[in-house]
Amino acid sequence: MNNKFKVGLLLTACIEPTQFKDKVHRNDTLIRLEDYKTALKRWLHHKDDSITSIIFAENSGYDLTEIEGVFLNENIFKRQYQIIQVKASLVPEGLHYGFSELELIDNVLDKITLFNDNDFIIKTTGRVYFPKISSLLVKTVPSYNFIADSRNFNLGKWKQNYVLSNLFIFKILWYKENLFDKKRLMLEFGVTHFETLLHKLLLVNKVDKDVLLRFPINVNPVGHGAHWNVNYQSLNKRLCYVLRAIARKILPNIWI
Repeated sequence: MNNKFKVGLLLTACIEPTQFKDKVHRNDTLIRLEDYKTALKRWLHHKDDSITSIIFAENSGYDLTEIEGVFLNENIFKRQYQIIQVKASLVPEGLHYGFSELELIDNVLDKITLFNDNDFIIKTTGRVYFPKISSLLVKTVPSYNFIADSRNFNLGKWKQNYVLSNLFIFKILWYKENLFDKKRLMLEFGVTHFETLLHKLLLVNKVDKDVLLRFPINVNPVGHGAHWNVNYQSLNKRLCYVLRAIARKILPNIWI
């Protein structure tokens, strides 16, 4: 692709969970390591010259020699890369591990050397790969400062109100001005999850007209979800993707 914008890819990682190990089903360290290596290889083989650099950021302190090896052996497009490792703080009682991911993103933006404040970053969970990311970039960047997908509907007892945190795109300066160091608000707002915090900050308060909170297309992940150990390519998931793609076209005001 020959896009005029430059985008960095931020892969967040926690290879060896400790505090929340019992709260995720995919918690085996070696399985998680292989997830990260497989996804990283796929990202390195992703042919899109608007993605100029890759940052792998990890917060458990696990040895990253094998991750470095993937960069050395699979970086076929010679992208710049940076490996950042910081030890996660203890998450306050009652909060979800998304607190640590917010902290990790803040640390990355403090340490980053590959970008300037006017560049965009794709933030994604480092264990999964999104094959259609380039189609999303073409349709959205640089028209918005923050781009994410949301679930926002209330149907009786069936309620979904959150912004997905496994993939979003942001302009660095905008993030620093609006979301940097906001993890402390989880306690203030009485929310336990990163995704719910984003919903309150972005969808409820509508902080910026240049925020897009529903993808114009499905951008489905490849890999496994850690919380329930779900296979994102399973039949059930693929059927869900079909329904969601239809809903984007015919139910524009119901975000499912």
